[in-house]
Amino acid sequence: ANSEKQNDNAFSNRKGVQSARVYDYTTEFECDKNVEIFEKAIQAVHNTTPEGFAAIKVTALGNPKLLERWSTALIAMRNLFKQLDKDGDGKLTKDEFVSGYWSLFKKDSAGEKQLQQIMEIFGVNEGKYIDPVEWTTKLRVEKMQELSSQCIEQGPFFNAALCDDEIELVNKMIARATRLADLAEKLDVALLIDAEHSYFQPAIDNIVLEIQRKHNRKKACIFNTFQCYLKETDEKLAEHIAHSEREEWVFACKLVRGAYMVLERARAEEMGYPSPIHDTIQDTHACYNRAMGVIMNRQKVQTKEEVVNMLVATHNQDSIELAVELMSEKGIEKDQGVYFGQLFGMADHLTFTLGNAGFKAYKYLPYGPLVEVLPYLIRRAQENSTLMAGAQNERRMIRSELRRRFFG
Repeated sequence: ANSEKQNDNAFSNRKGVQSARVYDYTTEFECDKNVEIFEKAIQAVHNTTPEGFAAIKVTALGNPKLLERWSTALIAMRNLFKQLDKDGDGKLTKDEFVSGYWSLFKKDSAGEKQLQQIMEIFGVNEGKYIDPVEWTTKLRVEKMQELSSQCIEQGPFFNAALCDDEIELVNKMIARATRLADLAEKLDVALLIDAEHSYFQPAIDNIVLEIQRKHNRKKACIFNTFQCYLKETDEKLAEHIAHSEREEWVFACKLVRGAYMVLERARAEEMGYPSPIHDTIQDTHACYNRAMGVIMNRQKVQTKEEVVNMLVATHNQDSIELAVELMSEKGIEKDQGVYFGQLFGMADHLTFTLGNAGFKAYKYLPYGPLVEVLPYLIRRAQENSTLMAGAQNERRMIRSELRRRFFG
């Protein structure tokens, strides 16, 4: 619980990187208490709804500023992969990796040892290649730091590497997520990892992929979340599906449109980078609908090796109707891993209609002090631009039903 007592000079040799000393958003003790709350939620799902879901936020398991720093390091790591991948095919062969490595890192005994260790981690000596997702998830933060110390030039990758204090905090955050995943698997509860701000998401994805690799070996236990208002989602979804097939674990996900549109656009404008959000709501709708098709079209779903393992989390009636239509077209039965979810108290006509028709329909129930829950509900309202129209439709249906009951 000493995360706020960091060395003032932790980054004296890293230009442009803030010291771990500023990580005062929460204490390690509070993060541990959050784990206990999540454990109670997982246990409650197990006790009351055996086929239900529990959801967690990674920002409750560690400092958001640390997530942002780690995400910056992972982006630098991904850019390093692109430098090494000379032909741009998304695959690093042994020859390609060795050639690229010596152009960027010191040619000394430490560099040679580092090279051999990395090749062993990825199995490139056995003819395997390295893919971009594997590159950032199999190299742990300690190894990234060691690799950066061998840089010939002190460029973006060198400057982005985490310090010892940050590495310790990252490993504690991973340990908390692993502890929850262990419990979820033990109790046979599906665990949803919520998506958050785009500048936290690389680190969140890194944690999710690590625990999916361990806990999704035989069935879907850990579900990652894909935000379809992000321009990167098509590419990212394809990468994660391909990665799960390559490593032979079960793909599972929740699809949402996204909850931080206003903040993301304002931040992009303020900091002078292109907005990560689709330009129009139509583009977001199209991305969401494409994603459903891609997931249902997975090879292992078509061959019946796996069920779909997709939670369609939306209040958008058009997307729900399309999901049902796609299931029918592809011969996917109602018990083959397509789930539907809406917020508790919202879009009940959709949830109840789905449930009455035999589909797996769920209500998503946030809980906690009003001051903490209200911002969450406001973000949901922003995410669902047609929410008020949906409420009007519900009122019309209620009035119509009342007239039918009273006047026949």
